[in-house]
Amino acid sequence: MKTDELTLSIIVPAYNEEKTIEKVLEDLIKIEWYKHVVLKEIIVINDGSKDKTEELVLKMKSKSNKINLINNQKNIGKSQSVKRGILESSGDLVIVQDADFEYDPNEINLLLKELVEKDLDVVYGNRFGRKNKVIYWHNYYGNKLLSIFSNLFTYFRIKKYIPDMEVCYKLIKGQIARDIALKIESKSNFGIEPEITAKLSKYKIGQNHLKFGVVPISYYPRTIAEGKKIKAIKDGIKALKEIIIFNLIR
Repeated sequence: MKTDELTLSIIVPAYNEEKTIEKVLEDLIKIEWYKHVVLKEIIVINDGSKDKTEELVLKMKSKSNKINLINNQKNIGKSQSVKRGILESSGDLVIVQDADFEYDPNEINLLLKELVEKDLDVVYGNRFGRKNKVIYWHNYYGNKLLSIFSNLFTYFRIKKYIPDMEVCYKLIKGQIARDIALKIESKSNFGIEPEITAKLSKYKIGQNHLKFGVVPISYYPRTIAEGKKIKAIKDGIKALKEIIIFNLIR
């Protein structure tokens, strides 16, 4: 990739995240980004929150012109919220940041460095690449199995193993992300992960598939009491179906 200035759009879906949203936005604003990368915008999609999420985002918005707020009138789920945010973005690069602290915003720089230095189109984080804390082992092994299953379909296209398909941190060139977001169908909370992975693996520039990279990242899982929203068995079964649908049928 050319080393000219690159702009970064960060998409932050949020549903009842009053405990963490303000600090997440503060941290994103303060980060010194990897060379050649300039933060263009932080797009917060408030997905019908019933707490003070909107109020706190507006407070931060008054302090920084980098923050944009989109309000969903009703809760439409993470997948459709992320889709909406990506389509509103305009950066050369796009990434999703959860509105909590399961992921360290500073580590977005690890993905930026990988993408720029190796001239890649997409970089995935890998929570399994480090000795991260595990709270719910069924989530841990469920994500590993889903990733293995996803790779059965995607590896032969991109010739790259994606060890953590469900990871939030997927850094994507902006126009590619927006092209794919136009076609996102999933309406389940976490269905966007297998769907976007399938669509990225099929995307071509000319005759060539995209160039993928993977970097290890830290992960600080929340408990259900702290706001963890994923339901391992229910969401896992949905993900299995979505891997099949978006790799073989759609």
